[in-house]
Amino acid sequence: MRIRRLPPATTARSNGQTAVATIARSGSANLLGAGLSALANFTIVVLVSRMWSLEIAGSLFAVTSIFLIALALSQLGVDQGLVRFIAWNSARGEGGSNRYLIARGVNIALAVSCVVTIAGLALAEALSVLLAGNDGSEATRAMIIVFAVALPVAATYELFLAITRGLARMRPTILIERILRPLLQLAAVAYAGLVGADAGYLALSWVAPYGVGLICAIGSLRGIVRDNPGILAHGGSVDKKAVSSEFWAFTVPRGAARLGQVGLQRADIAIVVILAGPAAGALYTAVTRFLVLGQLAGSALQQVSEPQLARLLAVKDLDGAKLVARRLTLWTVLLTWPIYLIIAVYAEFFLILLFGTPYGAGTLSLQILALAMLFSTAMGPLDVLLLMAGRSSLSLINTTTALAVDVAGCLLLVPVMGITGAAIAWASAIITKNVLCFIQVRRSPGITPSSKELLWVTAALVLSFGALPSVVHHLASVPPAGEVTVLAVTAVSYVVLLWLRRGAILAGSAGPPPRRPASNTA
Repeated sequence: MRIRRLPPATTARSNGQTAVATIARSGSANLLGAGLSALANFTIVVLVSRMWSLEIAGSLFAVTSIFLIALALSQLGVDQGLVRFIAWNSARGEGGSNRYLIARGVNIALAVSCVVTIAGLALAEALSVLLAGNDGSEATRAMIIVFAVALPVAATYELFLAITRGLARMRPTILIERILRPLLQLAAVAYAGLVGADAGYLALSWVAPYGVGLICAIGSLRGIVRDNPGILAHGGSVDKKAVSSEFWAFTVPRGAARLGQVGLQRADIAIVVILAGPAAGALYTAVTRFLVLGQLAGSALQQVSEPQLARLLAVKDLDGAKLVARRLTLWTVLLTWPIYLIIAVYAEFFLILLFGTPYGAGTLSLQILALAMLFSTAMGPLDVLLLMAGRSSLSLINTTTALAVDVAGCLLLVPVMGITGAAIAWASAIITKNVLCFIQVRRSPGITPSSKELLWVTAALVLSFGALPSVVHHLASVPPAGEVTVLAVTAVSYVVLLWLRRGAILAGSAGPPPRRPASNTA
């Protein structure tokens, strides 16, 4: 008797549908957590801007930016490497390799974080003068010391959460990183503002939730291993040399790329503070925080997709990976474009309403960055595809190129154009990186995240959330109540449209499993 093999295309599509369904389930929960996290982080920026002076706010935003860059440096890409290789090894039944990589990677990353902490403490005085000048150096120095001491704790916290994601467990990341830590951070900053705390206490309120999060992350990982004893079981002898070589060949470029990515998102804030002063830095930070409202939605979906894409690419299931990439692109556009379009139309109104009249000067900068993010999200999860395919070196080249564009643009334009120059520099970097990624992903592994559904979605969004509100907003005869009505009608219509097109939007995430092939006699 001979069993007829299922055609490869059908098998691939089945795998892709399973991955999309998994992402849809976990992604929806992660998305809710990301929305809460984005709102909490945004509120923190508002509170700091309202409760402390522009100088203190600008210094804090600059120091937190440097802290996040240092955190990326201390990780060496180990967090991303663990997510990818734990998922790959699990798919190949190599749990013993996972045990070795976790122990090795975590120890090395923690050692580097301690070195970075010592360097931060040694350079605290010089860095505080550079960021705030002599007048504000004492307060800034206190912040730097607090953040430097907290760095190893934050690094350990992120590594343990990365391990749980590599084991395809998203709940710890959703509950701890997306919900618990941001809410604790918001409550601590709010309390510091109410009691009139100084700069050092403000910094402490910002970093203390990492300690609580670390305790919870360790408990979650212990629970996962306890409930699933075989999940990291020894699978025979481990070729440590080969495993380490493969891991670090991916991780080191990825670490440099992540460092560049965080630098791309945060270095311009520090540059603005240095070149234009803490007040300009506070203004520019307020502008860029609007973008986080959309960025976290996209990153929430991509974070859930990483282990799924890694598994599909590990078994060379390109059709399944293409299906996942196209669904992710469509979902990201559906979630983020309404936010960015509305921000672009009502930029000045939102800035003044939330941060105060002086922040209205950032209107043009916010509009430039919102338009750049429309382009970025429509390109899809290109960097994730490169990374999960093992092309971390290409990701490093792209990120480094974009960072160079951003830094050079800031150095040239900020002295002349202020924060508008910084916005132009960052937008140019975003476009540069996405174009490079698109070319590389199209060549290998040969995936294009665009689809027919994406075309009609983008056209509908531009018309409903961009063109129509813009026309109404610029008509002097339309009162504010009329604009609110237009937006409300647009939002309701959008929800109805999504419901009517839910089949096309969720294609691949549902449906019956493929039929089992019939058996024939030879």
